[in-house]
Amino acid sequence: MNKNDLARFSRQLLMQDIGYEGMEKIMNSKIAIVGCGALGSTQAEILARAGIKKIKIIDRDYIDLSNLHRTHMITEKDALESLPKAIACEKWIKEIDQSIKVESAIDEFDSLNAEKFLEDVDLILDGTDNLEARFLINDVSVKHNIPWIYAGVNSWYGNVMFIKPNQGPCLRCLIPEISNQNESCDIIPSIGTITSLVSSISSNLAIRYLAGNEVPYGVLFVIDGRDVGIEKIKITKNEKCPTCGLHHYEFLEKKTLRGVVKICGTHAVEIRPEKFVNFDFSKKINKIKEKFNVISINKYSLRVQKDTIQMVLMNNGLGMVEGIDDINTAKKIYDDLFNILIQ
Repeated sequence: MNKNDLARFSRQLLMQDIGYEGMEKIMNSKIAIVGCGALGSTQAEILARAGIKKIKIIDRDYIDLSNLHRTHMITEKDALESLPKAIACEKWIKEIDQSIKVESAIDEFDSLNAEKFLEDVDLILDGTDNLEARFLINDVSVKHNIPWIYAGVNSWYGNVMFIKPNQGPCLRCLIPEISNQNESCDIIPSIGTITSLVSSISSNLAIRYLAGNEVPYGVLFVIDGRDVGIEKIKITKNEKCPTCGLHHYEFLEKKTLRGVVKICGTHAVEIRPEKFVNFDFSKKINKIKEKFNVISINKYSLRVQKDTIQMVLMNNGLGMVEGIDDINTAKKIYDDLFNILIQ
């Protein structure tokens, strides 16, 4: 550690179970945060301030006004500009500490890229909002022996569990299967206080682990944010668990559908190109304005409107068409804009 580090982390160096040796371990760690919304942005901020110098962020979404009440490190300006969440998180992490190496990926997290994103990190944090993504993280964790921290929120309540693969229970020992009851397209109610509580508890476990401490694994922390309480439930490893017992990685092996997909829980369609590109929107702005009403534009994203339908296009070609369920109409609008940009 240099002189600046000693000053920056002077209070943390005094912490029991951290000290100089633990602080060096934290600074030499690399983490991945899958999802940078309410949970992931808070985890990213806490862990960046704690001294982790390598942070990888994966999120395909952009910021809108509905995110502001519970998401850290974003502003109203970011929402009005439809800034990608991964980019907003990267921007604010660098404001906290310029020396942090941030890898941000604006992409869908799926079976085709999960191992590429996660296999080189020391710890994975869950900032997602669905079991499919969590089971995919769980597969990578067990297959590559990388610990991860499950975190989830619903209304006033939340769950956190540190998962130490091949030693303790994995997520599928806790939740064996996706069911209609557990996994629906309903929008989950949430408030910033409980997302901050859950993120703080998961980040606290991360700091302890990365500092070289033994962390209780296979313990489910059940957080009651309404009446303010935490219950700890011991989870037993299932020797017949399909993932950590039988080592069947069915979510990694699952064929991922890409292209045009309706986004669960919304009136919106996601369109992912066969190959990512690198658009410079400013070069084609006059041509775009001939066919579309341009609502916002920045280096990373472009929001346009055609008739009553809006679309956000990322500079890598990933598009989200809003206010529509018909994938054919959505694809036509996407193609019209995409073709202008590649001409």
